[in-house]
Amino acid sequence: MRVHPWLVLVSVLLGATAIEGAPPEPSIDDTRVDITASTRVAVHVYAQVGDLSTDDERIALGVAKKVFATASVDVAWTLCVPGICVTPSSEALKLRIVVSPDRGELNAGVLGHALIDSRAHAGVLATVFLDRTERLAHDLGIDHRVLLGRAIAHELGHLLLGTSTHGAGLMREIWSHDELLDERRSDWELGALDASAIRHRLARRRS
Repeated sequence: MRVHPWLVLVSVLLGATAIEGAPPEPSIDDTRVDITASTRVAVHVYAQVGDLSTDDERIALGVAKKVFATASVDVAWTLCVPGICVTPSSEALKLRIVVSPDRGELNAGVLGHALIDSRAHAGVLATVFLDRTERLAHDLGIDHRVLLGRAIAHELGHLLLGTSTHGAGLMREIWSHDELLDERRSDWELGALDASAIRHRLARRRS
């Protein structure tokens, strides 16, 4: 997805504050989460960055998991630390959390991408750039873990849909600064058509 600074960007002044212990977990509205989600998908996570803490990774993956749970899809994460995922399952999707190769302003608005085979309408590898999500979250004064989780869900959505085209809600192509600040729930959920298409594709894959 791309981030676009539409309309007026609100300036936020942040003070330096000493924080003891782990940061508070973000408040995510999960009143519509389907805890009995029956369609399961396995995802292997390769976090190739040293400055992403275990707690922040867990929270970000939890945000992404809740996105799919609202569409009755249960994501099962496997954290591929050394010694794990030595022989990864061919059925599992792969997620990389990495630092962008340029570390500059080139394509800084692109938070991630998904590798899709347009002929087979299938994909297995999604990538999210940690440094770009951190920079954007810092600039807007929003919770980086939530932004990272939503970026993860967006790119995995492409893999599950088997297409690089964009849709509604979370799967829209451009996330404006105003949308990132406003926190409208419909902006961060899968649209009904995308949710239905993902469930249908997963069911067909298992049949």
